[in-house]
Amino acid sequence: KAAANMAGRLLSIELAPKGILVQMLHPGFNKTDMTKKYEAMWEKEGAVDCSIGAKRVCHEVNLMSKDRTGLFINCEDGLRIPW
Repeated sequence: KAAANMAGRLLSIELAPKGILVQMLHPGFNKTDMTKKYEAMWEKEGAVDCSIGAKRVCHEVNLMSKDRTGLFINCEDGLRIPW
């Protein structure tokens, strides 16, 4: 995961002169087949339906700007995730 984050960061630096923005986005805890084994925790941990998770991701994509390029963003709250 750290390598993927670094690749995104380096890509954002390389593409910045061309005006291309790059962000790494964490969609949050979504109710999916993959997370079904955690179904007992979904409500307590705030898991959301995939449609809400997708809207959160789209919202963050719409907020992308030069000052946020290269960041790892949590789509649940819009905050930067340090790594």
